[in-house]
Amino acid sequence: MVESLVQWTFLNNPSELGRMLNFKIAKIIGQEITTDFGRIDFVLANTENRHLVVELETVLDQKHKMDYCFSQILNYKNVRFSEMTDYCILYAEETKQKNRRVIEKFGRDNNIAVQTYSLEVAKNMYTNTVERLSLNVGLALPSPKNYTICFLRWLNKIMKPFLDLEKTELTKAELFKPFENPSNSRTNFNCYEKIALDFELFEFINNKYKITEYGEVFVKNISPFVQNTRNISSVNLTNEQKRLLLKVLTNGNWNNKTHKINIYWFLRFIEVTHGNWIPKKHQFEQSKLDIARGIFNVHYQSRTMQGFLTWCCNYCVELGLVEQIKSTLDYNQVFLTPLGVEVNNIFSLDLTLKKSRLNLSFKFLE
Repeated sequence: MVESLVQWTFLNNPSELGRMLNFKIAKIIGQEITTDFGRIDFVLANTENRHLVVELETVLDQKHKMDYCFSQILNYKNVRFSEMTDYCILYAEETKQKNRRVIEKFGRDNNIAVQTYSLEVAKNMYTNTVERLSLNVGLALPSPKNYTICFLRWLNKIMKPFLDLEKTELTKAELFKPFENPSNSRTNFNCYEKIALDFELFEFINNKYKITEYGEVFVKNISPFVQNTRNISSVNLTNEQKRLLLKVLTNGNWNNKTHKINIYWFLRFIEVTHGNWIPKKHQFEQSKLDIARGIFNVHYQSRTMQGFLTWCCNYCVELGLVEQIKSTLDYNQVFLTPLGVEVNNIFSLDLTLKKSRLNLSFKFLE
């Protein structure tokens, strides 16, 4: 069981986590917090606002892992969010006994709390948590869908006619003008149209495309470089455009917004796989393909899945939600940025609120 799943499980079960840590949790201050001294797994607080900075590990049977853990927790002693701050190592009790003695001694010598948990218990807790959340859902996002749009910056191409014609409403012919030349232009246009609709940049009303308030902000902030190139799709999004798309992404409107749903599921994919692999080639390991199919609940072949993961990753890189570590091997790695963690938390909170509304009990009125 990878560390990210253990962390997700424990933070979704604060009562059990508090018992493991011997710490009465009042709230979770944050998780995956990037500091000048490393990325802290999570920070908790009790009712007296005493904070606990936690370094979470699985089995510490390798010396380099144990040394890294010690180094990290000592670095975290330079970080405090409260005058009353304690530090703790929480690791799997399946660790070899001789290493456990070393860890206990390190804790005593450095005034760091040391607590353990059972990986078997964590696995059972994970299963129960998923089942509990599923029972309480009452609402589930649709499975993602594949579209041949590789970058969000391609939105500049379909939105530029609003800028050029200085109009807030366009006919199909006017909006289609940049797509007239290629032989597959109609297919391309349909894909561009879908992503612009998903990000609520315009609406299709009475056989015309009417720009929205979001669309006006997007067009207003198109880079001036689009006027100096034939390849409009190569021009990067401006920071203002990125902020706008993030605002739309997190506005809670999921209805038929496939590209927003794709990004949500891709962030979930990173959580489950720990971001350890994004295939670079059309053909990749069957075991990894099966994992991806299971997460996304689709039946894509490897070529389609590789394209889908690559495009979703591109979107998230453009928005600053993930960073990608490129490799000379068959797979790249990705990890959530602090912004990505925050957006992921917003997604979870938004869906939880929607589920709560659907499951609201009116028994007290009876």
